[in-house]
Amino acid sequence: MNVIDADGHIIESEAMFADVEPAFCKRRPIPLQLPLDTEWGPSNRVWLIEGKVLPNIGGRGPAGRTTFFLPGSELSHRSTASQGDQTLEDVDARLAGLDHFKVHQQVVYPTMFLAAAAEDVELEAALFRAYNNWMAAAGEKSGGRVRWVALVPFRDAEAGVREVKRASELGAAGVFSMGVVWDRQLSDPSFFPIYQAMDDEDLPLCIHLGWGAPKVTELFTDSNAFFCSATIPVIWGFTYIMSHGLLSRFPKLKVGFIESGSEWVPYTINQLRRRYKPPTVIRTGKREPLGGASIDPELYRDPVDWFREGRAFVACEPEEDLPYLVHHLGEDGLMLSSDYPHGDPSADETFVDKILSRDDVSEPVKRKLVGENAARFYRL
Repeated sequence: MNVIDADGHIIESEAMFADVEPAFCKRRPIPLQLPLDTEWGPSNRVWLIEGKVLPNIGGRGPAGRTTFFLPGSELSHRSTASQGDQTLEDVDARLAGLDHFKVHQQVVYPTMFLAAAAEDVELEAALFRAYNNWMAAAGEKSGGRVRWVALVPFRDAEAGVREVKRASELGAAGVFSMGVVWDRQLSDPSFFPIYQAMDDEDLPLCIHLGWGAPKVTELFTDSNAFFCSATIPVIWGFTYIMSHGLLSRFPKLKVGFIESGSEWVPYTINQLRRRYKPPTVIRTGKREPLGGASIDPELYRDPVDWFREGRAFVACEPEEDLPYLVHHLGEDGLMLSSDYPHGDPSADETFVDKILSRDDVSEPVKRKLVGENAARFYRL
């Protein structure tokens, strides 16, 4: 059985940005060490970028709370994953970690870029290029066992298209986004050239948990921020992609929803159905949407069709009600992941053993969940 971890991570190191282009070298992210007796506690290492610090564990000031950790922090040393494993400076250590958890291939997502880090679009694009270069090198060293999703500057369509094409040449398995890109929904027409480039290159859109909308992030300052300002926007992304018919507009594009659980998907689909064809019997005449159409009547299709046709995917958690999900979504769009080496509430490093021990899922479906579906989504 070929096991594919649909969502692992790199914890970026300072070395990643050592070769950032000269025009941006003085503005590169710089790690700062904090005492252990601050609100950051054991996450006592932060990035300084554009005059702000990330993560903002205490949630103070106008920025809201973001939570992750840097290599070299006390929290990073509490992990059984070595520093080199976390940063992919020691690819062999990562491969040993995958072996330990019975994983053949892992698709890697970022950590510091799970927050909207650089407001300046040109700086963001330069940092994304540095990230993609680093990940391409790590992937090559791994012999193809470590794959990665590329970062592209969505707010600059021209630069974004160039980076999609370059990332494809470098071997990316997909393109990363959060559920909202700063102040723009994923259905924003300014993103269409990037989606077209992804369609042309057969790269899937990978929508991951994250603090992508600063105006939303600033609303939440306690530990509920992880769910409210990072997880919930994935559902927003799903809603806008499906209601605006992006998969109809771009006929080869695939989309996946990552590190947000999956039991919300049937619920959200039902809400879209009710909006598309309201069940009310007391209103007569044509129903005109107030304030503009929220569902494109020409391009909209029932989202279940996309799951059953291999165009939409979601990463499940192994304790979820999998028979319920298979019943509503089919068995071809469900994947599993570890979140390794984050070790946070989303993590489930032993997902292989958990899914194989379940007696309410058939063996063919188990094979799809632990690898076959992810292989199709990421083109592995």
